[in-house]
Amino acid sequence: MSVITVKRRVSKRTPKEKSIRRGSLGELTRHYFARESRWQFAVEALLFAIILATSAWPILAAADALSKFPEGPAS
Repeated sequence: MSVITVKRRVSKRTPKEKSIRRGSLGELTRHYFARESRWQFAVEALLFAIILATSAWPILAAADALSKFPEGPAS
């Protein structure tokens, strides 16, 4: 049986250095959207809309069927 030993070095930082390194949520979102292509966002939004429509269709069809249920059998 072999044993794997993992060594890691932990550097000590002051709380001020940690906050500078992490940045704010606003900086993170600005950095993300600056790199995000508008074309890529449009493609992702279109795919999301297709998935949303595909999943909503059976729910709407079931609601329609339930609304017609008390009317009685179709003639």
